[in-house]
Amino acid sequence: MTDRFAYPLFAAVLVALAVYGVVRAITHARGRRLAWAAVVVWMLATVFMTVRPGTGRGVRLNLVPWPDGRGSAFDAILNTGVFVPLGLLLATLGWRLVLALAAGLAVSLTIEVVQYVSDLGRTADVNDLITNTLGAGIGWGAAWLLMSLRSRPRGG
Repeated sequence: MTDRFAYPLFAAVLVALAVYGVVRAITHARGRRLAWAAVVVWMLATVFMTVRPGTGRGVRLNLVPWPDGRGSAFDAILNTGVFVPLGLLLATLGWRLVLALAAGLAVSLTIEVVQYVSDLGRTADVNDLITNTLGAGIGWGAAWLLMSLRSRPRGG
């Protein structure tokens, strides 16, 4: 699949999963199978997009957080957004924040290690670890907020 189609399709999948997570949070949906299926879809789509050949050559590694700013802000926003659906879904499955953050970090670390050890022309980047984990936390927090707002008794 060419990048021309892969990126828009990936974005559409992420938006659909995020919307599903928000709906689950608002409605306090009980079904777990569909939510776990959504997590699997997120995982497969994310792995497909991050562990495939890039445009660079050789093994590249960045261990310096926020190095020079060129493209960093845009990448940070994108990387954060990719992991928001994971946090949303895990929160609606009843995961605690610490576990959702650990899952985001573990998935991100796995992706970065694979990018580093395989010669895919991609950069293994500490900034990705930070922003991906942040995205999982933001997604979890958004779901928690929506679930807690829905749980409040309506006063009058």
